[in-house]
Amino acid sequence: MEQTIGPARKLTGEVLVPGELEPAEKNLVLATLASGESRVQNVPPTIEPLMVVLKTLGAEIRRQKNDLIVQGKGLRGFQAHEKRVDLDPLHQDTALMLIALLAGQSFASQFKPGRHRDAVEALLQLLAPMGIERPDEDTISVGGKEDLQGVEHGPLDLSLGHKLALLITGLYAEGVTRFLEALKSRDRVAYYLRQRQVAVERTRQEDGEHYLVSVEGGQVLEPLTVEIPGQLSLAYPFIVAALSLKGSALKLRRLMVRSENRAFLDMVRQLGAPIELEEAGDGTTDLMVRAGAVKSTRIAGQRSEKVVEHIALLAVLATQAAGQFVIRDIDHLRRGDYDFVAHLVELLRQRGAKVGEFPEGLVVDGGLPLSGGLIDAKGDLGLVQAFAVVGLLAEEEMTIQGAECLDDVYPNFFAALEAVKETRKSRARG
Repeated sequence: MEQTIGPARKLTGEVLVPGELEPAEKNLVLATLASGESRVQNVPPTIEPLMVVLKTLGAEIRRQKNDLIVQGKGLRGFQAHEKRVDLDPLHQDTALMLIALLAGQSFASQFKPGRHRDAVEALLQLLAPMGIERPDEDTISVGGKEDLQGVEHGPLDLSLGHKLALLITGLYAEGVTRFLEALKSRDRVAYYLRQRQVAVERTRQEDGEHYLVSVEGGQVLEPLTVEIPGQLSLAYPFIVAALSLKGSALKLRRLMVRSENRAFLDMVRQLGAPIELEEAGDGTTDLMVRAGAVKSTRIAGQRSEKVVEHIALLAVLATQAAGQFVIRDIDHLRRGDYDFVAHLVELLRQRGAKVGEFPEGLVVDGGLPLSGGLIDAKGDLGLVQAFAVVGLLAEEEMTIQGAECLDDVYPNFFAALEAVKETRKSRARG
């Protein structure tokens, strides 16, 4: 599939990029457990495998553009099914939540844990005292019992998925389910259920090191409208383009900015990019990006490793910096299906950039104008996004082959660029 994008004078307005998959999956599972109609807004297209599984269980889900409308089934309103539920395509936390959902049904369900086997077996050990028998190795199944009992666990070092699964199972049980978690825990496990009017107690213990988290069985989850925070990495092409086009003032709304996903953002800010972070008050962050030059630098070692997924975009940004920009220690990118570094260098040279190549990386001399034309992105998401930015910066249109990889991640990417682009007159290609 080809996509064509023309030059821009500047970028202005607001952008909401597709939501993160993990919170989208959690909220969709909880919406199916609620009693009534919920709306999960700004869901990513990658949520489709979970939708398939939930619909197999009788969930009523329909899509309206980027939103999902969910008619909740309540705790016990799901239907029996013949096939084993395949958990492998799902995020681990979501797989554990589904096991909890299935464990509370009046019918038994078999499932394939796939890559989540260790986490699943750890959960089944936790659920065993509640009356859920641990299956043998060949056939893993839960459900078919209606006399689950709440239990109290001692201090546990658990993932968010294990905690949510314990609490969801506790809703099916008679009595109270409790566990101790470390005082330093910041995963907001209670938040997900409290949003839906489930009373989850979190009491600080006398030892000063733990909270006691407890939930009483039989509570009903209320329906909810929730907007999924945007995936920060999908905002990066907009950031690079806005920084590079004079007069740009672009707001990227409701992004999930965490220590583990912000390396590229922090790097460009350290290089002088005028980007303001504004806390939105609900755990999300708005980014205000204005045009501004970044300094050239040399990245290597851990700095290169942290931004390796965005090397193509970083190289495009380097073409706009004054001086020499060196990117080292990316030689492992040469050893895939093709030499990614060599291909990136060739594409940049074709566009008029001055780029040097060496075994461990590349060096870019910034400040030269870029040209449009036709490029083959080889179905690589990073190359498609990077050269879409080149198309905005160039003197003529850019046509990108192999752009279909965006369909599974950000199908409206080019439309979103056009929506915030103020155009300038392009020159015809020769």
